[in-house]
Amino acid sequence: MDISADTGTAVASKLKPDVIGPLGLAALVIGVTSPAIGLYAMWGPMEAAAGPVAPLVFLAALAINLPTVLSYASLNRHAPSAGAAAAWLWTTINPTTGLVAGLVMTSYFIMGAITVPLMFGLFFRDLLDWLHLPIPGMVALVAGLLIHSAITAWICLRGAEASVKTTIRLMLIEAVVVFALSATILWVKAGQPGGINLGPFNPLHASQGIGGFWAAILLGMLCFSGFDVVATAAEESLAPREHLPRVVIAGVVAVALFWAFNAWVLTLSTPPDKVIAYNSQGLSAITPVARAYWGWGELIVIATAFTGLTAIYIGTIQGASRLIFALARHKLLPAPFARLQGDKRVPRAAVLAAIGICVVIGLASLALLGNGVDAFVWWSNATVFFAALTYTGVNVANLLYFRRVLPVHFGFVRNLIVPMIGVGLNLYLIYAAFFSSLWSAPFRTGRSVVIVCVGLFLFQVVGAICVRLFRPNLLKGMAPIGVDPETPLPLFRPGTSVTGVRRHP
Repeated sequence: MDISADTGTAVASKLKPDVIGPLGLAALVIGVTSPAIGLYAMWGPMEAAAGPVAPLVFLAALAINLPTVLSYASLNRHAPSAGAAAAWLWTTINPTTGLVAGLVMTSYFIMGAITVPLMFGLFFRDLLDWLHLPIPGMVALVAGLLIHSAITAWICLRGAEASVKTTIRLMLIEAVVVFALSATILWVKAGQPGGINLGPFNPLHASQGIGGFWAAILLGMLCFSGFDVVATAAEESLAPREHLPRVVIAGVVAVALFWAFNAWVLTLSTPPDKVIAYNSQGLSAITPVARAYWGWGELIVIATAFTGLTAIYIGTIQGASRLIFALARHKLLPAPFARLQGDKRVPRAAVLAAIGICVVIGLASLALLGNGVDAFVWWSNATVFFAALTYTGVNVANLLYFRRVLPVHFGFVRNLIVPMIGVGLNLYLIYAAFFSSLWSAPFRTGRSVVIVCVGLFLFQVVGAICVRLFRPNLLKGMAPIGVDPETPLPLFRPGTSVTGVRRHP
């Protein structure tokens, strides 16, 4: 590994470039959000939280996310980075802030990853029930979690190219099955008086009030959480400046419209009281719906739940491991995480660390909460907190990057108005949906989430400050950026321009 003599920062140890094309990038965006799992996992809890307005929740979550999506597109167009928000804030504010952002992003991706094998375990239990195997529910959950983690680790250790190809195949399968189920439901409902209507898009049908709607928005935000994993693939992608901005916008909008349409159909399919009953029993509502309309065909839904969850798990582990690698490459995490294996340059230790954390914490959550759905909801809510912090940071970076670093590319709307809206929406989301809604919820899956997340965030801030005070040499180099910015950048210091010349007040 080459070390810069004047900064002491690792600048070599690159991931393998040009292995992910535009289709692969699109697969990462859509696969990690997962067309099927956004519905399978979230439709029931959304309806239980807010009433029969799930498609409206999906569209509201899209509106909240869109400014952040545009900020990601602007930054990736000029400075695509495996470090993403960590790199951009390191450069525009200071390295300490960048380190905090890197730790927050890592927490966000790992927490999102923890939810996936938990949900896999729920569907694995449904499969065993369908097969009439006398296996206790908790044993099935644990077995599903372990099996899923082992499969995902094997795929991710084969390299980015193999992971992306697998994601594309899984994504196509699940999309076809969801559309087929929706078509069946619409066919049946068309023969019933008033069976097809636009009630699920009516805000007046939000029967649980504004608090319930914001609780559902948390789940809607979780569905979108992870779309930015594509930014961490910048170092391994082909022409990232050209493809990343288009892919991130088109992918997020497309999957949101997919969710809204199919959530509308699912909401028409079943009375709200039944959906609430399924949710309270710790069951996924989609399975009984598939049973009602397809009979034995529910097995197909269970199978696509497995494929969709695997696509998400692959994407989140890819993102988390690349962030761990990027920070370790700059000596901000233990050195073994920066080592690459084989000709495909896979960060093996980082991948295994991310998978291992998911397994240990997932098993601990099942033991403490004793319910797979509650464990899934707990980590879902925690993920949204760190996702909203990350998105706030990205919007702040958009505000500052094109004024301090690349002023020649500054645009009034895309680099001022859009990120200001994004900052406001994400901060309000943290207040309304997280602190207000969850703090007033039961301690088991509400207030405890707030306490743990705020405590972890404060620990990360204190840790970054300690690095600045006691190991300042680790923060002296360039940001942990995987792809060089459009204009060669010196080490950023407040008060200097991109050329290094001090600005006048």
